Amino acid sequence: MPRYHITVGEKEFDIKLEYLSEKYFLNVNNRRSEVVLHRLSDTRALLFVDKQSFEVDIRPGDNNGDRIVFMTGLEIPATVEDYHLAQIRKTAGMATAAIVEQVFKAPMPGLVLEVKVAPGDKVVKGQPLLIIEAMKMENIIKARGPATIKAVHVTEGTSVEKGDKLLEFE
Repeated sequence: MPRYHITVGEKEFDIKLEYLSEKYFLNVNNRRSEVVLHRLSDTRALLFVDKQSFEVDIRPGDNNGDRIVFMTGLEIPATVEDYHLAQIRKTAGMATAAIVEQVFKAPMPGLVLEVKVAPGDKVVKGQPLLIIEAMKMENIIKARGPATIKAVHVTEGTSVEKGDKLLEFE
């Protein structure tokens, strides 16, 4: 049975996954749920969790293990690790604090609706940096850790492609 350690912000989840006759059973922090999965594409799926439906789009993040989950109009950064490796890392005292990259690139194509920072601004983890509209949804791009804004490469109304340079940090 696969087991994962997932971190979303400051919250940690112990997830066990079991597959029986086209149904998944998900145990999240010792709470068991029935999950039916319908793949819509390589990254998108329709999930029925205890008979409640969710459309999710899960894409890789910038670092190994990082994922960006788009669900219910939200962009949720998460880190996924093998449970046993996470326990070894914790025992060894290795940190999992997000490393703030020097250049932040667009995670998806879209239109910049709002820029919430300027050069010289100090930001903290989770602080909104800008809002990008993609696939008719507003996506709030948030800081992954504390940093100082060095440069802003876009303005409101700018169209961006995945990988375009948005911000630089000091």
